[in-house]
Amino acid sequence: MLEKSFSWFRTIVLALIFVSTQTNALQSQKIRIITDDDYPPYSYVENGRLKGLYIDLMRRVSLELGPSLDIKLIPVPWKRALKEIELGTEFAILPPYRHVESRPFISHYSKSIGIEEIVVFCHNSIDLNDYFNIANEVSTPLRLGINSGYLILNFKYQIAVKNGRIILEENKSTLHNIEKLLMRRIDCYINDRKSITKAFEMSEIANPNTDTSQFSVTEIISSHSAHVGFSRAYLTNNPSKIELINKINDAITKVMTVSE
Repeated sequence: MLEKSFSWFRTIVLALIFVSTQTNALQSQKIRIITDDDYPPYSYVENGRLKGLYIDLMRRVSLELGPSLDIKLIPVPWKRALKEIELGTEFAILPPYRHVESRPFISHYSKSIGIEEIVVFCHNSIDLNDYFNIANEVSTPLRLGINSGYLILNFKYQIAVKNGRIILEENKSTLHNIEKLLMRRIDCYINDRKSITKAFEMSEIANPNTDTSQFSVTEIISSHSAHVGFSRAYLTNNPSKIELINKINDAITKVMTVSE
């Protein structure tokens, strides 16, 4: 009788351990999303802490997903982040625009998490028309700063680059481009309006003598929606992860609806 009772007790204990293990496994499942580490105000590291509008949104998405799925946001330089997604060593990236043909290594995009307005910010002395009107001769090409790995040029700018009337100067981040603009090492800078504004604010805090009156938005060239992008190679090797995209999308929809 004692042996039978002990056998039942052992069975119950083992069952509880199994249930506990399975529950903890569900609670500890993490979704890694690599993010741009230097793209204020959307996604950036400041004083060792990952911050930004998209970071706050994705943290709310993580809470919406509940304890079974935990989003872990990893800050990485943008060009490296794109390479990780291309190689399939990471599951997802934040916040690419939708470039289906130019970035075939991203197979799925989340619901939109924001709309960004792309502008060209120049020294006031610059007249952009001089560089697009082929009837005008230019002594030196326009030096246009752009973040490494960004695909934001419209057709007009692509042609001007091809014809040598604009030279692209890729820099690591928004802040690096603003520094070069302030030092007159580039003539113009192209990026999202809010990102440029935030970078100037951060520059003014670091250096109160910064003079922003010498620059202005010269042209608005496009607007793009930002997303979470998912690696084609990663999903090929881990097809079961595709179902997570729908869960993330549902959570984004709920969070965005509450925000409106």
